[in-house]
Amino acid sequence: MNAHTLWYMTRATGIVAMVLLSATVVLGITTSVRHATPEWPRFAWQDLHRRLSLLSTVFIGLHIATTVADGYAPIGWISALVPFTSPYRRLWLGLGTVGVDLLLAVGITSLLRSRIRPALWRGVHWLAYLCWPVALLHSLGTGTDPRLAWVAGLLAACVAAVVAAVAWRVARGWPVRAGARKAAATASAVFVVGTASWALSGPLQAGWAARAGTPSSLLRGTTATKAAGTAASGAGGTAATGGRAAAQASALPAPPYRVSLTGSLRSYGIDDGQSAVDVQATTSGTVQAVLAVHLVGSADGEGGLTMARSSATFGPAGSPTLYQGSVIGLDGTRIELSLADAAGSSLVLRLDLTISGTAVQGVLVAE
Repeated sequence: MNAHTLWYMTRATGIVAMVLLSATVVLGITTSVRHATPEWPRFAWQDLHRRLSLLSTVFIGLHIATTVADGYAPIGWISALVPFTSPYRRLWLGLGTVGVDLLLAVGITSLLRSRIRPALWRGVHWLAYLCWPVALLHSLGTGTDPRLAWVAGLLAACVAAVVAAVAWRVARGWPVRAGARKAAATASAVFVVGTASWALSGPLQAGWAARAGTPSSLLRGTTATKAAGTAASGAGGTAATGGRAAAQASALPAPPYRVSLTGSLRSYGIDDGQSAVDVQATTSGTVQAVLAVHLVGSADGEGGLTMARSSATFGPAGSPTLYQGSVIGLDGTRIELSLADAAGSSLVLRLDLTISGTAVQGVLVAE
């Protein structure tokens, strides 16, 4: 399992865990009012709730394990259990740890339910509802994917489902305990509006990685460090390669940065009946670099391409293939690239293009 595999697994398990946790909260609200139908009696709702709770716990465990094993960011097992102890995005990672600790408290007391007072179990179990907003803030603040349209849509669907369940719970039995119901509705509305405003001005904007508390050493990449380590190992040929990569990388500034680009686009058919699209562009301003993107897939009938495979390169004019990788996100003329150089330093590029015939211009954001 290489670093890219662990990186994808960390992202995937985090997204799945968020969806499962949202479903668990919705079912928890449903079972709290003893909702039942002839097709779905009460015990069926409770059993499904328990199973989803267990499954979400499994995916959270996998998310933590792959994050720690990845090793790219300084996140250890202590940081996974003790909040706000990691230097990597301390606040937002710490919120995830708080959610894990709350979930552990709920799980342990549930296992000991027959041995503790019902009032104590019920009080701790209410913490499960706090896990969800904490996990949502963690996902937005720490995750690398909220700016992808489908991930943002999925998170919005999770929020909508939980808010709808809360609204249904508040309305059911009205006007009994009207004060508490109004307070719950108000708190929910404030949370949704506040979170949406913060997400639009923070995690969904370029440069969030630095603002979120990512260590400067990670923002610059670890090329020089890895090259020095290779040289110290005594492997002369490999050390020379690492040294050249470090020297070449120095021609590009440390991300994050945002620059304009201009270039050309060429589309053509290939032997296997599929179509290919090549984008060649250069950046201007504070960063002088060359970008090449190659897409292969089938035409979607609307002038676009359903991608099957891809490749991409990026680098200064003297070393245009310094960073190599592939497309990891394609939404119309918005493209996300995941690249790495020979020494293992990674770079994420997000392109927002405007195409006019064969001419291309737009914006490149590097993180």
